[in-house]
Amino acid sequence: MEGIQQLPADVLVSVISRAAAGPRDACIAATVSPAFRAAADSDTVWSRFLPADLAPLVYPTPPPRSKKELFLRLSETHALVEDGLMSAWLDRETGAKSYMIAARAMAIIWVDTPDYWRWIVREDSREAWVARFIGGGFKLASSGIRGELHGFSTCAELLAVCWLDISGCMPCRMLSGDTRYAAYLVFKMADDCFGLDSPLQEASVSVGEGGTSTAHWIRLQSYHVGDEENGVTEEGAPPRLPHERPDGWMEVELGDWYNHGGDDDLVVRASVKEARFGGNWKKGLIVQGLEIRPKN
Repeated sequence: MEGIQQLPADVLVSVISRAAAGPRDACIAATVSPAFRAAADSDTVWSRFLPADLAPLVYPTPPPRSKKELFLRLSETHALVEDGLMSAWLDRETGAKSYMIAARAMAIIWVDTPDYWRWIVREDSREAWVARFIGGGFKLASSGIRGELHGFSTCAELLAVCWLDISGCMPCRMLSGDTRYAAYLVFKMADDCFGLDSPLQEASVSVGEGGTSTAHWIRLQSYHVGDEENGVTEEGAPPRLPHERPDGWMEVELGDWYNHGGDDDLVVRASVKEARFGGNWKKGLIVQGLEIRPKN
């Protein structure tokens, strides 16, 4: 160990930069010795975990003292992009990019028909995260974006439909390459909700026109909270059920896929539909958005 610690600092930095597969490895290396800590915390090492196309999103104020500090800020909270209708952050374990698409940026059939859907402001939506993010020392790169905070504070509430069709999409090049992702619908149920327990909804994820596609059944509204006996699909398997998130919202996985290069022109689309049976009226679904993140 003494021999390693006597190596020149730039050599240690080069070794750790090559050996550390992700932020976790760099943090483990920093616990070995003071010399390793200095090398593992260097900008050279942590620059590898910062996506080049994420840097223009935000301007930290005051500027971070190091690339490691910038990474930690971007993994702890969210930066607004796309006129406030999408937020981005980094996965702390891998450094992979994650996104949340606001309901305003999703395709929801009949969402602008007042008899069927309405836009409501939720104090517990992603706006609270963004407000703390801005107050915690970040200026948004887009001027005037502060006026677009309604993107995440405004959610879509289902009033009455018999045809459910919700989807969201994003270019694969915005995601990290060589990473398995999953898409999650983030939502809540109003107290007077009904019609979302049966029939089942079909969730799907497709990559590119005519490309790979996966589909399975979900049940947005469980019969009882925590009840795993919520019927079976036509194939005899139980549907996927929603789970409560740490922020108090619910989420259900719509599907996963492997993002290969991350630099092509393909678009990934995730959707939820219930239109096969018709005449089944539904009410009370509150959609905050679609979250796309690495699947652990």
